[in-house]
Amino acid sequence: MSLADLKNKGGKKPKKQVSVDEFIDDAKAYAVGKSNLGAHNKASAPTRKRNFKNATFTLSPANIEHLNELAASSGLAKSKLIRILIEQAKNDGKFNKNER
Repeated sequence: MSLADLKNKGGKKPKKQVSVDEFIDDAKAYAVGKSNLGAHNKASAPTRKRNFKNATFTLSPANIEHLNELAASSGLAKSKLIRILIEQAKNDGKFNKNER
């Protein structure tokens, strides 16, 4: 991973313009835990619960190419395809640990 990989690709969000009075009022509200402006008010932001955990694994170049082809032809994300294939292998019970 290089430093270029860490670059924020989303761009900056424009900041909301507030008057001096709004800023002061919000600072007072923030001091007592009831801020109305700004992104620091996490209570109003919807929380997204992820049911997935990141995993790192190694694939051969041929496996990567097959996965890319499956993703392109199906329109599904590669991670979704992997989850589907794992479920199929689990449900079919045809997993051969000696297969490479």
